[in-house]
Amino acid sequence: VPDCDLLNPLAQTTTVDFCGQISNLKFGTAEVSNTLDPALYSGWGVRPSDWNLGISVQQELLPRTSVEIGYYRRWFQGFNATDNTSVTPANYTAFNIVAPLDPRLPDGGGYPIAGLYDINPGIIASTVSNFISSSKNFGNQYNYFNGVDTNFSVRLRNGLTFQGGTSTGRTITDDCEIRAKLPELGPTNPYCHTEGAFITQIRGLGTYTVPRIDVQFSGTFQSNPGAVLSANYAVGTAEAARTLGRPLSNNATSVTVNVIPPRTLYGDRINQIDFRVSKILRYGRMRANLGLDLYNALNSNAVQSYNASFVAGGGTWPTPTLIMPARFMKISAQIDF
Repeated sequence: VPDCDLLNPLAQTTTVDFCGQISNLKFGTAEVSNTLDPALYSGWGVRPSDWNLGISVQQELLPRTSVEIGYYRRWFQGFNATDNTSVTPANYTAFNIVAPLDPRLPDGGGYPIAGLYDINPGIIASTVSNFISSSKNFGNQYNYFNGVDTNFSVRLRNGLTFQGGTSTGRTITDDCEIRAKLPELGPTNPYCHTEGAFITQIRGLGTYTVPRIDVQFSGTFQSNPGAVLSANYAVGTAEAARTLGRPLSNNATSVTVNVIPPRTLYGDRINQIDFRVSKILRYGRMRANLGLDLYNALNSNAVQSYNASFVAGGGTWPTPTLIMPARFMKISAQIDF
């Protein structure tokens, strides 16, 4: 139970507790914490934007059967950066850690993680005075995606239709030059450059209408990469002090670091099949469609999200926190007149 004065935003030491300074001394005051660069008010290329480029070619393989292959690139521009002008890079000290040895981590752990920062003792980091401007004022930043799609299409004369294919690609981001000048943006996030692994999505759909009785069967299949895994590891002040040369500032007992580079480790793939059967009824100029939909037909319990809290050699990482909804059925009717 804290015995500090919770209305006092500054650090306090009592006979029982130490209450640190709040994260923003301007909280609850009339003083503005954020100032926008006037250069962002108008002009060309000052707003966030993105460009898309797509090139594809389609070829007939057999009558009513074709394949299409396309290359797609998307890149983003107009990044903004937030500079807390009350601190400078000199107010931070860089340090490194070593990922814990654990067979659940990539290569069993034990790899170095650099690019962590801790604010120097005596610096009032909680005095926030943000200046928001273009990231170009601090360095180069980029974010782009490259991907390849392959699609097959089959339309037979007997009413059978099938379409399916794959999408493979990855995203690359980099803001290392920005982070070097603004370490306050993510002092415990060492991944300023990320090249996600190539991931592949598989999809397909098919329909068939039984002649004369007007009964239609259809289904879809999708196979997507699992959720991106994170391992948020609490780095104790003693461990940080090995390369930091001192305990963590502000009497912090630990800092949390994700010891898995983003978009490099994924959970189990998520596979799903949905099925539909419908009957068409005709009454003069009226038409009715009675349908039965079955979602998650195989009743898959694929994991959609995982626990991100990591404890070396134990804990509950990466136990599931959300699984795919169970199989369910829907009955529908549609009347056109």
